Amino acid sequence: MLLTQRVSATINNKPEIIWDFVSDPKNWTASNSLEHRGLKIFSKTGLPETGAALHQQEYVAGVFADLKGHFLYVDRPKVGVWTGIATYKLLAGLLKIRIPEGGTVTLTEVENGWEFAHDVFMDFSDSLFGKILYWCFIHLFEGQKAVFEHANREVIYFKTHLEKVVT
Repeated sequence: MLLTQRVSATINNKPEIIWDFVSDPKNWTASNSLEHRGLKIFSKTGLPETGAALHQQEYVAGVFADLKGHFLYVDRPKVGVWTGIATYKLLAGLLKIRIPEGGTVTLTEVENGWEFAHDVFMDFSDSLFGKILYWCFIHLFEGQKAVFEHANREVIYFKTHLEKVVT
């Protein structure tokens, strides 16, 4: 079962400036200081590129997640696609649940700037255990709302900071 969420904002700046700001791991971590605990990108530049590995630690819906993955495709400044496995640690780490996750970041020209969008997904197994996890995440942890709020904080941060930058 797939949980998906799209967040976006129109940013009035040059696409290269938007892309470079957003793709910097320091800025990504700062974009949601309530929940992000760090992002490392393993490439020569430390920035997203096709095939580069990534490691992010964060909280989602109040649960710590340790995500390891890689970038499937990056075309600066248009699109970046990432995928990984997030290990959610419950009960002080006694219970570890692995969820495939991913996302697509896009920049699209619109009438009054550039639409920055991040489409994210969590792929819960179709097994009985996966269905129970999905139900708990949606109903007990208000997961859909939590994922939206998490990603939307990032987008608002980027818009706020990038529209202060001289273009």
